[in-house]
Formats: sequence, structure tokens, C-alpha cells
Amino acid sequence: MAFFPILIEMEGLPVLIAGGGAIAAHKAELLRGYGADITVVAPEICDGIRSLGVRMQERQVKQEDCPGAALIVDATGSEEAGAILKGYCSEHHVPYNCAWRGDDASAIFPAILQRGRTTIAVSTRGASPAACAWIRDSLCESVPECMDEILERMSELRVLAKDRIPSQKERSAFLHRCLSKMLSEKRAVSDEEALELMRTE
Repeated sequence: MAFFPILIEMEGLPVLIAGGGAIAAHKAELLRGYGADITVVAPEICDGIRSLGVRMQERQVKQEDCPGAALIVDATGSEEAGAILKGYCSEHHVPYNCAWRGDDASAIFPAILQRGRTTIAVSTRGASPAACAWIRDSLCESVPECMDEILERMSELRVLAKDRIPSQKERSAFLHRCLSKMLSEKRAVSDEEALELMRTE
């Protein structure tokens, strides 16, 4: 399978989660944090899901639950339910995430590092969630907490560079010098520092 990493707008996106245990709760909490409109269907629903305030149906999942969902998460651990959900998703081209059998999914939940507007997602295509978490955690040290401030400053510096540096090559070099300094020092550069970096060859 060829998985292409893509970021999509989750706010208000209808998501069906089949299953009511700890794994389903983890998926629901993660998606709810991104604003998804979640419906959980399962015969038994754990307290972790109930505390999220999502829509719930306490029964076995049916194919009739699927229409309208833009993403379907299968956390049932059931071959029968999996066949229903995967079959619907395949027929209607709906992304299908299988929490209990990753090689059967068309959508994968990556390990996520979030720093304001900066999102880094790591996946091993189901081979090792532990490796995903290790890579994500290793990257934490490289992405400063003030990343949003740095991004805002970079946006301002792009405008400054366009006004004062005629050469595209020199503009690019200047912006790279600014970004390198800000990332290494984990702070935004001042106007004076930016002008000094502009004079640096």
C-alpha cells in the first residue's frame, strides 16, 4: 500500500468510532481535540469515552451507522464488525482506520508532535508504534516551544527581504540565516539582529 501523508481540516468532520474500550477512547480524545464531530457505537462504552461528551449509541455497530461519516475508526476487535466497516469504506471511498489490525487500514494515525501551527507526524505504517513515539519524542528537542513566535517573525522577515534584497538567491540565504539563528537560540531575532544578518555574506 502507498500511504501519502496529508493534513486535513478536522473541525466538524463527522467521524464514526466503532468500539467502546480504552483504544476507542484514545482515538476519540485525539480526534475531539482537533474538533471532529464524533459518534461512538459499541455495546459497552467505557467511562473515558463518556467523559468526552461525544454522541454515543450503546449497541453493535451496523452498516446503517456508516453513511455520512468522513472517517471510520474500527476499534471493535471483531472480524464481523471489521468486515462490515471495511466493506462499506472500500465501496464508498471512506478512509478506514483499523486500531486492532493496522495492515487492514486505508488510514493510519501517526505519532504527532504539535507546536502551535507546526505539526510533525511520524508513521511506520503500523510496523512499530513504539518506534513512532521514539522518533516523535526525539524531535521534541529540535522544535522549540516558541515555534509560533519564530514562524510569525519569519513571515515579517520575508516582507522585509522582498523590500530590501533584490536577488532571490540572497533573500533565501538571508532568511535561512535568520531561521538558523532563531532555531539554535530558541527565540525570535530583533530588528537590529535581522539587519545585521542581512549585511552578513
